[in-house]
Parts: sequence; C-alpha cells; structure tokens
Amino acid sequence: MKKFLTPCLCIVAIAAIVLCFVFNGQKNDANTKLNDITAKLTDMTGQKDAAEAAKTELETKVNDLTAQLTDMTGLKDAAEAAKAELETKVTEMEAQMKQLTEEAAAAVQSAAGEVAEQAADASAEAAAAVTEAATEAAQEPAEEGAVMTHADFVAAELDSEVTVETYVQATQSWWEDKITVYAQSEDGAYFIYNMNCSEEDAAKLVPGTKIRVKGFKSEWSGEVEITDAAFEILEGDAFIAEPEDVTAKLGKEELINCQNELVAFKGMTVEAYDESGAAFAYKNAENKTDDLYFKVSKDGQTYDFCVEFYLCGQDTEVYKAVEGLKVGDVIDLEGFLYWYNGANPHIIKVTPAA
Repeated sequence: MKKFLTPCLCIVAIAAIVLCFVFNGQKNDANTKLNDITAKLTDMTGQKDAAEAAKTELETKVNDLTAQLTDMTGLKDAAEAAKAELETKVTEMEAQMKQLTEEAAAAVQSAAGEVAEQAADASAEAAAAVTEAATEAAQEPAEEGAVMTHADFVAAELDSEVTVETYVQATQSWWEDKITVYAQSEDGAYFIYNMNCSEEDAAKLVPGTKIRVKGFKSEWSGEVEITDAAFEILEGDAFIAEPEDVTAKLGKEELINCQNELVAFKGMTVEAYDESGAAFAYKNAENKTDDLYFKVSKDGQTYDFCVEFYLCGQDTEVYKAVEGLKVGDVIDLEGFLYWYNGANPHIIKVTPAA
C-alpha cells in the first residue's frame, strides 16, 4: 500500500507544479492585458480632456458669435429705421416738387401766352410792312443798268433793256463775232442769242464761267431770250446746274417756268417721226448735217424734241445716239428747255431708260 501511495504522491506533486506554472503564465498574461487596458483608459481619459477643452473653446466662440449677431441685429434695426425715415422725407420732397412744378408750369404758360400775343401782333405788323415794301418794289421798274434777279427779268417788259449776272452752261458754235449761250443761275436760266463776242473771248466761255450780260429782252415763237447782248467775264466760283426732272410737268402750263433750264425727261417712248416710220428726221435731208428732229411720248401724249446741230454736232455722242434710235425704244433724256411754239428741248444726252 505504501508502495502504491508514493508514486501517486509524486504524480500529484508534479501535477501541482505543472498547474502552478500554468497559473503563473495565465496570471502574467492577465497582468499584461490589464496593463494594456489601463494604458488605453489613460489615453481615453486624455482624449476626453481634450474633447472637453475643445467643447469649452467652441462654446466660447458660439457665445462670441451670438454677441456679434445681437450687435448686427441692432444695426439692422437702426438701418431699417433710417431707411423708413429717408423714404418719408423723399415722399415729402416729391410732393413739394410736384407742387412747385405745377406752379411753375402755370406761370410759364401764362407768360408764354402773353409773349405769343405780343409776337403775333409784331409778326402781323412786320408781315404787313414786308408786303407793302414788296408791293412797292414790284411796282417800281428796275433801275436802268442795274443787275436783275431772274424774277426781275421775267417781270420786265419785252424789248426793254436788261442786265443779268449768270453762268455759262453751254454754247453753240461761234460765228462771225457772235455766239449763242445757254446760261443758268441758281434762280433761273437764260437763252442769250447771237451775243457779241470775239473768237478769243468765245474760248473763255467754258461751262461754269460767271458773266454779266447786258442786252434786250426779246421773244420769238414763245422763246424768251436776250438779244443784241454784250458781256463781261466776272470773277467768282463756277456754277454748273444739275438737270431737273420735269417729266411730270410735260403738257402742263407750269413747264414754262423752267424755260431754258437744264432739265431731264425719264421713261420716254420713241415714236415714228413721220409717215415713213423713221424714228427721227434731218432738218436738211440732202446732206444730213443739220438739226435732228424726233418725237417721244409719255402717258399718251407726244412731244417734239431736237438735237441742235450747232450745239451738238454730228460727231457728238447724243447726235449718234439719236441716229440709232428705233421706234418703241424707251429712253431718258437731258437737255435745255428751249421753246418753239411749245416745249422743244435741245437735247444733249440720250440713254436707255433706267
């Protein structure tokens, strides 16, 4: 029995020793884990303190912002009060301005009425004076030798002596110390027939030249002209007339008011000149070196036109253009409104109708 217990006690002792080692190992592990947990708790405590400090700082900033917002609310209220006060003052000023404007307008209207009445009285008196002066002037003959306006020339008696200042627009051929001039000013035109002129002076009468002409007012077959004339060349800027479109005046009495002016006719249709059916005719049919006659129509009315040979000879573009006309052609024309028992323009330009 004793022999049997001894080995058992040895086994128990060994087991106890083994258990002691195992327990000590587990204890050491537990202590290590406890230390780790303690360290983590310490870190968490520090983080808590930092969080508390951050919270405190944030609360302080929130309090500061709240105070600032309170101040801003007070400023906003003050600004709104100031705005309301300003709007009230503006409304009051607008009302005052409106009242002042109405009063001023009434005063101006009253003053304007008085001024208008005074001006009307003065204008009526002035108009009466001007009318009286114009009537007296019209009744008095122009001073002998004085330069006339075109209106003076029109009003002058036939065969009376006239003096005008005008501008050369074109001339017919010089011949035996005589030259015929188409002249025009801003206020009207003149046909100066067989004016006394040397060949040397004739070369100076280029378009635009200003001249003073003294002669006699004459009429031949309806053409009012200046005859037996002498002239002198004057200094001054040149004047070249622009053609006036008188198409709408054809066949009307008012056309005579443009006599001798440079004029234009638009959209004229070439008609047969005679029974032969030709579009034109020569004044001298034998040698075909003279005036050209042709007829054109507008709105059912036919008119006689002419190319004056001594103004535009057979070598000129217009002379050749008329020789090339065909019945039915529609053309535009320019020329001087000469008169021969009615309008008989001296044509200087022919082009196809635009």
